[in-house]
Order: sequence, then structure tokens, then C-alpha cells
Amino acid sequence: MTASIVCDLVSNTSINGDFFILQYRWEGEAPRAGQYFMLKPLRSCVFLPRPISVFGFDNEAKMLRFLIFKRGKGTEELYNLVQGEKTLLTGPLGNAWADFLPESGRAALVGGSAGVAPLAALAAEKPDFYFEFFAGFKNGFFDKGQENAVLGSALKTKNIVVAAEDGRNAQYGQILDFIKNPEFYDVIFACGSIPMLAALKRKCQPKKVPCFISMETVFACGVGACLGCTVQTVNGNRRCCKDGPIFDSQEIIFNDA
Repeated sequence: MTASIVCDLVSNTSINGDFFILQYRWEGEAPRAGQYFMLKPLRSCVFLPRPISVFGFDNEAKMLRFLIFKRGKGTEELYNLVQGEKTLLTGPLGNAWADFLPESGRAALVGGSAGVAPLAALAAEKPDFYFEFFAGFKNGFFDKGQENAVLGSALKTKNIVVAAEDGRNAQYGQILDFIKNPEFYDVIFACGSIPMLAALKRKCQPKKVPCFISMETVFACGVGACLGCTVQTVNGNRRCCKDGPIFDSQEIIFNDA
């Protein structure tokens, strides 16, 4: 059940100048991988909360983690939070990867930038499933030894590929270049930029490989009331916050992506 709870920040860990991890104690319903929360600091200068995917949840300790990329005023406020500061968390919201996961088989998890977060959460949630993880970044930003902080449970998957467009501390190239045979997988899950998701759809479509993607757009309410986050699909406009954020890629209409 969705709840809105004011939580004290337990920790704020900077990975580098752009990526950081927030950790809160969450006493509400346990989230599932792929779901998200709306976060808004009580000390805030922005009107709307920010939707952030779950990176990890420790059910015993009730610890909720978010891996966030700083890219605007809202996420910059989150970046500047200090231990003990209060944040209004609303969630868990949206659907989950497990809703589309077969009982057995092979799955590829494809994450771009902070899009690795909800996929790492799935690897933790389903540790016995056969996953291969593909993580792509514009820059190989993390130093050796920081992989665990950035990729979390993805490191425990059957195979992992980390690529960066500058080749630093990673394989050189764009992450989709490393998915040579999508038909090897029974399903592909992805989260990242719109151009990456559109390109992955084009890669999977002729092979008839099921591909489910977590869409990213501007959210306002998070509960489907304001219709501000609609995405175009073959079945008409859908509310990303309420009907998603995970959709069958074949449903999504990508315009010029």
C-alpha cells in the first residue's frame, strides 16, 4: 500500500561529482524492484517532488536506498541533503519487473547511467534467476573499488559488462554494441535514456524478443491524477506514473528517437 512518510536521511554517499546514494529507514510496505518513490525534502525550493527508482531495500533493517544522478535543481537539492534532514517519501509506486519475468529462462538487464539502479534491485530480488547485466555510462566515472557501490547486486549476476563511451575503467563503446544476439534471452529489461530504449526496441523487434522498458518522463502527482506524464503508445496515451513506469517496448511510440 502506498504511503507518504516523512523520513530522516540516514546517509548520503557521494560516488563522484554527479552520482550519489541516499539511504532512509522506511517503515511502510516493502517496495518491489522496478517501483519508485516520490522524494521531496522538507527544506525545498522546488514545487514538485522527484520520482526516484528503488536501488535497494533491506527488509530486515528497513533500509531503502536510491542511486541518483545529479542533473537539475530537484536532484541537486537531494545531493545537498545531510544526515538527519527530513524528506517526504511517497511510495512504493508503479509496477514491478517481476510482473513480466518468466518463471525460468535467461534475462538481460540493460541499464544506462542511473538506469542501472532498478535493474540492480531486480538482481537482488531474484538472486536465483539467470541474469546477464549490461551497464552503460557516458564516462567511466567510478574508480576501481567503487563498482559495488554503483552496481550493487548486479555484480552477482551470471555475466556483467560495463561499458563507457570514453573507455575509462570500462570497456570502450555504447552498451547496446555488446548485445550481439538478443535472441539468446527469453526477455530483456531496460532502463535508461529514450534514445537507448528506442534503439533497443529496434534491436529486439525483428528477433521477436520480449523487451520491457522503464520509461522516464516528468512526473507531478505520481498517482495518475494530473495526466502530466503521459506517453504515446499504440493503445493511446498511457500514464507513465500509474500504468508504468514499465511498459512493453512494442507498445511505446518513439518519436524521432
